[in-house]
Amino acid sequence: MNPDPSKSADVNAKLPAEDPTGQDPAATDPDAEAKLQLQLAIFEVSKDSKGRSLDEIITRLRAAFADHGVDEPPFTWLESVASSAYYGEPYIIDFPTALAADDAVSAPNEQVRERLETRRELREEKLPPGIFPSASDWNVPEVARRGLKAPAKASATAPRTSILVAIVGCVVVAAAAAVLTARASRRRRTTAAPIAGRTR
Repeated sequence: MNPDPSKSADVNAKLPAEDPTGQDPAATDPDAEAKLQLQLAIFEVSKDSKGRSLDEIITRLRAAFADHGVDEPPFTWLESVASSAYYGEPYIIDFPTALAADDAVSAPNEQVRERLETRRELREEKLPPGIFPSASDWNVPEVARRGLKAPAKASATAPRTSILVAIVGCVVVAAAAAVLTARASRRRRTTAAPIAGRTR
């Protein structure tokens, strides 16, 4: 099972009909239960994995996934989870899953619990009505009409602008070359004068 189909190499991977913010009660994730079991297993193993070897953590993760009845994920994903656990940080599959797992079993460390609590509070926040203008106030036809005229003007002036930029660039390069040449000839004169006047 791939916990995140959007990161799969399969171009035909099916994305879950899920609201990533977790605010749409009608949205459902068909893999929600499997992801929850994966997250619970990760929390369980991450509790005391800090400082253990990666091989040992991977072995413990495989055992925990089997205990929770989920298929073993791809090895690269497993390595990533183990690396996080090695540093004492549980891998978060996604916030809705992590919040559900934290409701069932407390997250393995205080910092993660605080982050999840902040996320919980954000999910409960609702935007006040009237924060966005109504569709009639957006005046979409006018915006669309202005948007169609703009490219025509830009395409007409583009060649003239390119020529002007090229001329200015040449002038700047020529001025820089003249300054460098003047400095170099001045240096040559100041270093050559004492040598010419030297007596034996």
